[in-house]
Amino acid sequence: MTHAILQGIISANKPKHTSVAVFFDHEEIGSQTPQGAFSSLLSELMERVCLAQNCNREDFYRAIRNSYLISADMAHAFHPSYAEKYDPDYSPRMNGGPVIKLNANHRYASNGETCVPFIELCEQAKVPYQQFLVRSDMPCGSTVGPVLAANLGLRTIDIGNPMWAMHSVRESCGTEDHISLIKVLELFFN
Repeated sequence: MTHAILQGIISANKPKHTSVAVFFDHEEIGSQTPQGAFSSLLSELMERVCLAQNCNREDFYRAIRNSYLISADMAHAFHPSYAEKYDPDYSPRMNGGPVIKLNANHRYASNGETCVPFIELCEQAKVPYQQFLVRSDMPCGSTVGPVLAANLGLRTIDIGNPMWAMHSVRESCGTEDHISLIKVLELFFN
């Protein structure tokens, strides 16, 4: 995800709005460190960008409410050896496009309002997209998306590229998904 985000923002050609890419540390241990997503890093950065443009506090809060955050992490791809663990209607396949991650318990920040802009970006980039929904009887991990959405009030979507064997030594993912996500992020940053 870091490479796709970095490639997307580097490729931006005279963006219409201020663009920010943030790469947090310590997500896997809860993000509660001075450089993690629970830190004040992003809030301070955004406020300083506003202040550098001679904005006041009200302008800063308006900018936050008008912002859109794509929280990008990987997504669990359907693995045929563990088919019983997946919801048959929401099981992303590798090389099937970026994945919108959904969870009724808000373990992901995506909701109806925040999904639409990402879907529109995918359609504009002519990139397929998929949806991942953890079965209701299975536990669900989380990302920094809900943390940032709650702490900053940013409209946020959680997305990722599908991969097998997440957190193992045999992680595998599709190259087409990576290329597709870069296309979507280039449009987003423009």
